[in-house]
Amino acid sequence: MTAFRAATARDLPDVAATLTEAFADDPPSRWVFPGGAAARARFFSDVADHVHTVGGTVELVPGAAALLALPPGVQPPDDPADGREAAMRRTLDACHPHAPHHYLLFYGVRDAHRGRGLGGRMLARLTARADRDRTGTYAEASTWRGARLMLRHGFRPTGTLRLPDGTPLIPVWRDPP
Repeated sequence: MTAFRAATARDLPDVAATLTEAFADDPPSRWVFPGGAAARARFFSDVADHVHTVGGTVELVPGAAALLALPPGVQPPDDPADGREAAMRRTLDACHPHAPHHYLLFYGVRDAHRGRGLGGRMLARLTARADRDRTGTYAEASTWRGARLMLRHGFRPTGTLRLPDGTPLIPVWRDPP
C-alpha cells in the first residue's frame, strides 16, 4: 500500500508537479491559466510554499498524489492584483464560509496513479484531522467527479459558482462532528 506523508520543503517541487499534472485537463484551471503548464506550475509552487510556510497540510505520495489544505483561520496566499486569477478569487470569495474550517485548496493524483483510491484516502485523512479539531471542512470542487468523491466523504454541496466564462465550480461543506 502506498503511504501518504507530510511534505518537507524539499518535497514542494514534487507537490507542485503532481498538482500541475493532475489539473492539466481541469476546466477552471484551463480558464485561469490559458498559457498552459508553465503558469499552472508557478501557481501550484507558490500555493504549496504558502501552505507549507503557514503550517497547513501538505501531504503527498511521492510522484503520485498531493493535497494542500489550510487550517482554520489561515488565509490563502495574497490576492492577485488583476487578471483571471483575481477573477477566480473574487468568485471563490463570494460564498466562502465564515465558520471555522479546514480549507481544502487542492488535491490531485497523477494520471498513471488514478483509480487506485488515492483521492479518497487523501480526503479521509483530512476529514479525520478536521474531526479531531471539531471543525468543518470546505472546498470548491472543480468537476462533478471530484464533487461526487467529496460527497461520499460527508461533504454536501452548498451551491454552484460560475467563472466569468461560465465554467462551474461546486462549493462543498462538511460539518464538524
